[in-house]
Amino acid sequence: MTETLHRDRQHAWTFALVGGFVAAALVIGNNLYTGLDTELSLNGVLVGGFVTGFLVARASARTDVGRAAIGAGLLGGSPALAWFLPPLVDFVVSGDDTVSYSLLEAAFVLLFVGVHLVFTALIGLLGGLVGRWVFEHQSLVGATHG
Repeated sequence: MTETLHRDRQHAWTFALVGGFVAAALVIGNNLYTGLDTELSLNGVLVGGFVTGFLVARASARTDVGRAAIGAGLLGGSPALAWFLPPLVDFVVSGDDTVSYSLLEAAFVLLFVGVHLVFTALIGLLGGLVGRWVFEHQSLVGATHG
């Protein structure tokens, strides 16, 4: 039983890596193309989650779509976090010299990172569920009309 569980987790991470790289490439490409300095689009994370969900549903019913899509969301959203993190760290470092204010700024940065990770995981999960749904309904339509 544990060998099967371990294999399923490996498959989930394989699909998460594929979807995460698709998402990261789209996030980087879109944001470099549009030249956004203060906000980033995470549409690529949704697409990467969709790709992950579709591929998982196509390959196997045993692999957990949710786990793979959340992994893809976290990986795909990491370029956006890397884009925003240096200004936030600079905000903490260049702030007032009082310890309490610096701790408050550091807590704000940690809160931002946590919210970002949860948000990208949820976007990836949503994309993965839609991708699985599209695959399941696409195969049903092909079976009834084919």
